[in-house]
Amino acid sequence: MRVALVAFTGLLAMASLAIGEPATPERIPDKARKLAERGRELHGKGDYALAIIAFKEAYVLAPSPGLLFNLAQAYRLQGNCDDAALMYRRFIATNPDPDARAIAEAHLATMDRCIAKRGLNLPMDESMAYLKVPPPEDKTLAILESPKAAPPSRRLQKLIGLGIAGAGGIALGTAGVFEYRAYQAQQDVEARYAAGDKWKNIAPIAERGERSASYARAFAIGGGVAAIAGVTVYLLGQRAERNAFVPVSVTPAKRGAEVSLAWQF
Repeated sequence: MRVALVAFTGLLAMASLAIGEPATPERIPDKARKLAERGRELHGKGDYALAIIAFKEAYVLAPSPGLLFNLAQAYRLQGNCDDAALMYRRFIATNPDPDARAIAEAHLATMDRCIAKRGLNLPMDESMAYLKVPPPEDKTLAILESPKAAPPSRRLQKLIGLGIAGAGGIALGTAGVFEYRAYQAQQDVEARYAAGDKWKNIAPIAERGERSASYARAFAIGGGVAAIAGVTVYLLGQRAERNAFVPVSVTPAKRGAEVSLAWQF
């Protein structure tokens, strides 16, 4: 029974390692990279409307904090305070580095003032003049890059989950075998009692039945825990794998959300 519990403890440890194991950065689709570069070119020329379209299409193929920042910049320089504020907030929510956060928070504060003034029909002050004529430094954008902290290896995580769940299934089957042996021993003891057999002949059978029942409980508990842990690890890996490429993208907009469907080609 101790050996069985130690084995299942090891399986659960493997599950925790699988969840935290680093993997190589994912490759960004070439189409997403080209769209991001096209958006940067359009942004540099001051064509913010088309730049926003390119950045959105790139984000559908490869969601990236850098693209959220680029969208925020383009919306801001276009004069769209509401969408710019929304994208700055989404970018800040990705926990960027301190310098990028400081820039985004400063722009977000200006966007919030813009929204408040427009809601009261007040004119823009000097701090918001760049909404009409952006200075050169405001055209700085983030470059679409592979994530610095890569997610766990989804395939390995799913395989380990299947392995743990399979081991749990085997343990549950073993528990069933021992349970059947315990049942047979109990039937044998009752039959010998009914036949008037002596206890010294019945005692070994009773002990074997109790031992089988103990093994059955241990394997049933360990197998159940392993099965649940394995299924959990597998589902976590599957969920992460699905999030690696989302064919349907929902992007928040000022009055709702924009839904985009993408294909890989």
